Amino acid sequence: MTQKGQKNHYNIKFLKGYGHSISVKDSKIILKSNHDPFSKPEQEEWFVKNMPYEKIVLSGKGYVSTEALSLLSQNNRNIILLDNHGKPVSFCHSMMDSLTATKYRMAQYDTFRNPEKCKYLRKQIISAKQQSQLKLLRLIGSDITELPEKENASARKYWLEFAKFIPEKYNFQSRNQSHIRSSKNNATDIINALLNYGYSVLAGEISKFVCGFGLDPYFGFMHKTHTGFQPLVYDIIEPFRWLVDNSVYTIANNKEKRNRIKLKEYSYTKDGTIVIEYALIKRFLELLERQFSKEIKFDFRHGKKTKLGLKSVQEITVGKIYVQNLIDYCTMEKSIF
Repeated sequence: MTQKGQKNHYNIKFLKGYGHSISVKDSKIILKSNHDPFSKPEQEEWFVKNMPYEKIVLSGKGYVSTEALSLLSQNNRNIILLDNHGKPVSFCHSMMDSLTATKYRMAQYDTFRNPEKCKYLRKQIISAKQQSQLKLLRLIGSDITELPEKENASARKYWLEFAKFIPEKYNFQSRNQSHIRSSKNNATDIINALLNYGYSVLAGEISKFVCGFGLDPYFGFMHKTHTGFQPLVYDIIEPFRWLVDNSVYTIANNKEKRNRIKLKEYSYTKDGTIVIEYALIKRFLELLERQFSKEIKFDFRHGKKTKLGLKSVQEITVGKIYVQNLIDYCTMEKSIF
């Protein structure tokens, strides 16, 4: 989707439908999408160095060849595999390649075994999450200036307030499930369904950073006893979930009717679960990618800075910096996180 007056962001590709695939032929990556059973499959061919997609999202029944996986991983392309309801099944990205990775991981384990440090990290993560939620509420027009300290109460107040800014026709009342954890309950409204897709893509991005530095994604600090999908990734995405929430708000309230959620683009199964059309998911993920790609001024010690000591970085890049800051805390390079 290209928005008037804005830069195109073609660095995400969504493949869905029975028989979609990623393969290699004549040294080219072949991307095939079969989201419409009554039409001819869409197919693209790229030399991997020229392929504009940084991440490929797969949903439904299809296949990926081992040769394609190898080629994409070697060229730092992220593959995010979701089920039909937008929940993560697997993330595929390149192996860590770092002489310091073992040092980082050992420091992570030492920190994990330290109750005081875990308590401190949990407090910092919750605080950052709440600040990001308040930032979004102010952005969309809410008068709320603070959230309760306790996480459950804070989340309840945030989602009830967020729901006030979503059109009633979408039947959204509150967040009804975790964004990553394994659950038998699937989304029963379109807003929760899109949140599922958005959080899964966000988790895929953060997982790439976590594994790229050599950290163990299954040892978290805030959710260290959590049985869900990659607890450390779950920890790190907390302050960045607002990027997904903002994208959902935007597509639900878009000034241009053609870019808004259309009632005909989703339906319900007999048990009340949402089924979303390919076009809506694709449009939403491209909107989310634009949100990830927005540049902000951030305090980052590397690269050229402004006179104020800040540097222009993409919103999603802040997630990578956040992981690096966690490493610095675990290795005692810094005393604060």
